[in-house]
Amino acid sequence: MAAAPIQKFMVTENEIFIHKIVWTRPFAGSWKLNYAYAYNQTSRKAFVGCVIRFENAAFKALLAGAAGQDARSTSDAALMALTAAVGLAVSQGGDFLEIEGENETTFSLVTGQTPPSDELTRELMFRCLRELQNFRRVEFRHVKPDTNEAANHLAGMAMETEESWFYADNPPPEVAAILDADVNGRYVLWEHPSNL
Repeated sequence: MAAAPIQKFMVTENEIFIHKIVWTRPFAGSWKLNYAYAYNQTSRKAFVGCVIRFENAAFKALLAGAAGQDARSTSDAALMALTAAVGLAVSQGGDFLEIEGENETTFSLVTGQTPPSDELTRELMFRCLRELQNFRRVEFRHVKPDTNEAANHLAGMAMETEESWFYADNPPPEVAAILDADVNGRYVLWEHPSNL
């Protein structure tokens, strides 16, 4: 007997259109790194939240904490956070990495599609590129916040508490619940592409 198809879209009894998001596998033999940043404009501190998972979605490691001082903007904060996240992946070993995040501008900087706007941005970009050179292959994938929930949760916690956490092998329960929901799929409010 064939399995029932996964229902991707659904209308609730209040006529709210929702859709199901499910974790996607990275390219063959790679790890997936989800990263997010948070930025405190008052202190000019950047914070990172990131999760590394194996190709089969099993948890590898996570980091939440400060990513840098003296960030002038959210763009600086996003670059600092990406560098810290990639640094975690480097420290864990591995050759192939797929990076998911919400900041397309950061991805276009490190892939050479957009030139840095000034010397400090160039310096931050080169720090990130030095970390990325530790991998044999890296791919970037832009995602929406709903798909990046664990990393956003960790970045927010880091900014709120100004503490750092590192976990290997077993994530804390609240993050494990988010990661499980990613793999099993969960329904979120659907936004029409014209509203994004």
